Amino acid sequence: MTRPLPPAPRPAGGHGRPRDLPSGGAVPPGPGPSPARASAPVTTLAAERAADPSAAVRTPGEQAASRAAGAARESVGLVGAGRAGSAVALALASVGHPVVAVVTRSEVARARAAGRFPAARIGSLERVADGLRAADLLLVAVPDDAIAPTVQRLAALGALRAGQALAHLSGRHGLRALTAGVEPGAARIAMHPIMTLPGDRDDPGVFAGVPFGVTADPGAAALARRLVTGIGGTLVEVADDRRELYHAAVVLGGNFLASLTLAAREALAAAGLPEPAVALGPLLRASLDNALAGGWPAATGPIRRADVGTVLAHRRALAEVDPALAEVYRALASFTTDELARANLLGEAAAGRLRTALENRPSPGPSSPGP
Repeated sequence: MTRPLPPAPRPAGGHGRPRDLPSGGAVPPGPGPSPARASAPVTTLAAERAADPSAAVRTPGEQAASRAAGAARESVGLVGAGRAGSAVALALASVGHPVVAVVTRSEVARARAAGRFPAARIGSLERVADGLRAADLLLVAVPDDAIAPTVQRLAALGALRAGQALAHLSGRHGLRALTAGVEPGAARIAMHPIMTLPGDRDDPGVFAGVPFGVTADPGAAALARRLVTGIGGTLVEVADDRRELYHAAVVLGGNFLASLTLAAREALAAAGLPEPAVALGPLLRASLDNALAGGWPAATGPIRRADVGTVLAHRRALAEVDPALAEVYRALASFTTDELARANLLGEAAAGRLRTALENRPSPGPSSPGP
């Protein structure tokens, strides 16, 4: 079970940024801790509402922008300007976090990054290493398997330093992938947006209301909270040793939901429906809402009703179109049978008949073509 991170600590004598994650000012060119910097005041939401009652009815993004207007924000270095990295960096920039350096590999990506982040130094990792070192937050937005090697290169090039925050956007990985940043003194954050991101448009408000699965070093917990809530997101703490299970669950509910939706659409097209997406849309939305709100008691369909004949007919029909899809149906039907029985929503006798039908190869039915 997840639990929220603790509230951001406040330094004695007023509001301010955690001392181990300073922002602003010059950064020394070589290794070693960065010089002390004065903390910029941070306006709390309660204080903002007291000063401006209209803040209570603003969207999370509008509230964050209002706070950013009166407070200096950490600068950002982006390593990997793909869909996720660019979306998060754009959202941070929109609420006052200047993007000062961007690492890209292709000319096309560099041109796109220049349009999004005109004040940033843009180029290869080696060319912009100094710019990355100057950033208060390094956002490593590369594929999962490339995170640890990329952080090792950042450390070797001197792009990491004490007082800096080092973050990635992976769902699977926790803090271990950022281990190479520990010796230089960087504080680590894993912040994964639980959301599929559009690739065809730039929308700084895309994270409003979006949960982020977050794991952070103690010295970076307050910053992680401010980053997520600052762009309108909500924070869910994920234990470092449970990240793989967390991500598997998200993939089951998100990526595989998309896979099943596309498979259903293709099967409807094979059945002759001219607009499968139109036919599926209301059912999919209602099924998702019911499952999220009601759990297994909200389940409907032939497995819940123990309609063995219907289940066998489905398997035959799908096997004629795509045997692999018929096997997916069989596996899901078997899983659903077991879960409904465990929840006492399906009698043991009915569950037994369904299991027997699902274990056997369906015999040819009336809809099957003859020899």
